[in-house]
Amino acid sequence: MSINIKNLDEKWYEHKLFINGYGKFPYIILKTGHAIYMQIPIQFNINGDFVNNPGTNIEGVSSQSLSDYEIDKKSELHDRIIEHCKWVKSRMEADKNRQARICLVEGPEIAYFFEESEITFSTSIPYGGTLVTQENKIIAMNVQHYI
Repeated sequence: MSINIKNLDEKWYEHKLFINGYGKFPYIILKTGHAIYMQIPIQFNINGDFVNNPGTNIEGVSSQSLSDYEIDKKSELHDRIIEHCKWVKSRMEADKNRQARICLVEGPEIAYFFEESEITFSTSIPYGGTLVTQENKIIAMNVQHYI
């Protein structure tokens, strides 16, 4: 389903077409170009069940730790997500042979920016520009990167 909104007052054009697996917290944003962002969904394999959805998978997550994380973003699962993002970043850098700038987004005001060896918390998350899938299909333009 596609939603197009034309705001005549500001002359902005918005487009959203979030496909299965995209637009839900948590996710990773990779800046791939000028105002182009790739969203990488983070999937949790609960109790070893493999889910074949887009993105990256964190294995062996219990239902209880997922429930705890939904209530408290600083729970034990948060630490696993941070470590997983470090691993994803290092894989990207090895594959492309250059520095990767990624952002872990855990909520509308919860972001962790990974630049070089630093991790910086921010209440301001990436938004706008052109948002693409890992297959470079456009899923949103000039809107928030979540549903």
